[in-house]
Amino acid sequence: MKRFLMIFCVFLLLGASASATPIEWDGHWYDVVTKEPVLHWETARDDAFFKGGYLATITSAKENEFVWSLVAGTNSPKSYWLGGSDHETEGTWKWVTGEVWNFENWYSPNEPNNGVGGTQHYLHFWPNRGVWDDMENGRYMAGYVVEFDQNPVPEPATMFLFGLGLLGLAKISRRKA
Repeated sequence: MKRFLMIFCVFLLLGASASATPIEWDGHWYDVVTKEPVLHWETARDDAFFKGGYLATITSAKENEFVWSLVAGTNSPKSYWLGGSDHETEGTWKWVTGEVWNFENWYSPNEPNNGVGGTQHYLHFWPNRGVWDDMENGRYMAGYVVEFDQNPVPEPATMFLFGLGLLGLAKISRRKA
């Protein structure tokens, strides 16, 4: 039992140090999630929520520039889902967080165009350019950008203390046995 707990703690601590770290900007944290196979918008939205965040909401040119720099820094600066949609009411774009839609960065004056038979209701970065396009939910993307209101990664000291606590519990259970 002690050996199992020791191995578990080592893997826990190693795994925590090897995980991706979201990047902070203006009080929020962002991470680019690349998925294989790539995701539909609603799946990406749910996955971001499961991680404790939401699909990125971009409300200024500076934020757009920052978020695009994260995507451009990946090995695959292709199309990535963002947290905007007009699927409830055509032409009324909303952020998944309910924030005010006060900034747009469409790649063309003809966008959003609700193309492909009126089914394009979901926001994504246009490949390799940092501008936006509307796309149908059935289209696959390279991944998505997740935004967090607070840092989702525990500080290293937290993980260290958690590991010490597990070791202490193992020692106590060994004495009782």
